Amino acid sequence: MSKQHSPVSVVDEVRLISHAFLGVVKQVAANSIDGFNRLFTVDDRVRAHFYRERGVAHTKQGRHWQAMPLLEQVLRYWPDDEETLFHLGYSYLKTEQTREGILVLERANHSPATATPRVSSILGMAYIQAKEYQKAVEVLRAALEKSPTNFNLHYRLGLALDHLGEYDAAIEAFQNALTIRPNELKIYQSIGFVLDQQGKHEEAVVFFKKTREMKEVLQENWDGTSAS
Repeated sequence: MSKQHSPVSVVDEVRLISHAFLGVVKQVAANSIDGFNRLFTVDDRVRAHFYRERGVAHTKQGRHWQAMPLLEQVLRYWPDDEETLFHLGYSYLKTEQTREGILVLERANHSPATATPRVSSILGMAYIQAKEYQKAVEVLRAALEKSPTNFNLHYRLGLALDHLGEYDAAIEAFQNALTIRPNELKIYQSIGFVLDQQGKHEEAVVFFKKTREMKEVLQENWDGTSAS
């Protein structure tokens, strides 16, 4: 868990105060005394909404250490909020706090209301990082029943099955991913590695050759863009 005395900077505290004050001004402008009074009774809600907004923004910009204390505070008010659980779990994973990330993502994945494809996909990735491959397979397969065209679910399922030595099933998962994104280089490479592990070296060479050709095309396109 992150350890900071305050979840926000001084600048963010000023923004929060301004955010709340703007709400007060709007209520006064509407001549709603009751609404004005209610604003202060739901101060925690206003604060939680602000913290979530800032925390999610930090996560999307890769500032995970700044995001975590904000999102941790949000869960005190909204313990089952999918947006918060997802981004906090992801931030834990990106800061090498795999176990903490798994626990948070499992909370989100436990409820049908918050077990979204993105939560299941990242939880599956976390299980793979923790070498809990069977758990990854179970989570990803369950998610695919609801989202059969999700590329990341198929790809990560293939990775987990590969680690379990279930090579034929892994190739099937990778091929399913390939039907969704036929030009995804890492899928050709992954299939090549699995075939190689099976001793199917000639078949593996075909996929490695395809990978090399795709890399060359990407490099040529990059060089052409840089020169223009």
